[in-house]
Amino acid sequence: MDGVAEHTRLRVQQAIVDLGYRYNALARSLKKQQSSLIGHIVPSIAGPVSPVLARAVEEEAQKSGYNVILCNSFERVEKERANVNVLLERRVEGMIFSAPMLPESVSTVRTKGVPVVIIERRSELSGFYYVDPDNLKGAYEAVKYLIDLGHKRIAMIVGLPSAIISKLRTEGYERALSDAGLSASADLMADGNYTRASGYEAMERFLALDPRPTAVFAGNDAMAIGAMQAAYHAGLQIPRDISVVGFDDTHADLTIPQLTSVHQPLNEIGTLATKILIAQINGTASEYPFENVLPCYLKERESCGPVPPD
Repeated sequence: MDGVAEHTRLRVQQAIVDLGYRYNALARSLKKQQSSLIGHIVPSIAGPVSPVLARAVEEEAQKSGYNVILCNSFERVEKERANVNVLLERRVEGMIFSAPMLPESVSTVRTKGVPVVIIERRSELSGFYYVDPDNLKGAYEAVKYLIDLGHKRIAMIVGLPSAIISKLRTEGYERALSDAGLSASADLMADGNYTRASGYEAMERFLALDPRPTAVFAGNDAMAIGAMQAAYHAGLQIPRDISVVGFDDTHADLTIPQLTSVHQPLNEIGTLATKILIAQINGTASEYPFENVLPCYLKERESCGPVPPD
């Protein structure tokens, strides 16, 4: 309180104590048109990927003086729309979408003049900044690893076929087979929904085939773990009887045997997405490209081995 007499300053401070006055950040943000808030919409905080991303986003945002409002869409279109509306009402200065369900949700935010960054690229969205793991190359390397072990009959649990990550990981699977002179067949591909239960059901279907696959590549670790459980309940040993590879590298070291999985750099993805968003807010985003694809790598553990003898 510069320029205020000492006795006046003391009286004001005493009045603050007596009245229980609390600083109103919202009122200040309305006056300055700055809320210091960022919105982050994720499919579900209960999954293994979103919590890691959310933590990275919050930690990076706090370095620049921003707080994060985290919203779950629960994979429901109406919930995603509601989240967008709530965040706009709270006057967030930018939004990060992890795996947005609706292109129009993202477009709506931009029409309001609010900067956006997308985690997990959506091919139908152009002109937006996005940060993505290299899903295609990661899947390619996983399947090539199995081929190098001698496997030729390799199945894939795809995940949600409509999701861009499923499309990219499937493309990597098919390209690796093609480069090795092998072909993907419909009976060796099963849709899932990124849950353990769907991986379990897919493996049951594969094990009923004659001949059955000697290896399975799953589109995420949850489905890979479900596949491993189905193999165990069928009396098979991994990797002696069948090999399994996952994707994401989340909790893969907690399985028995430990799961070989494609590691995606979740911390780096969340951090970079936040840096780009804040740069947009500050008008300095030109230093970043629109397309930001971070490399993945295969983390070898214990769930893969050579082709079992006939």
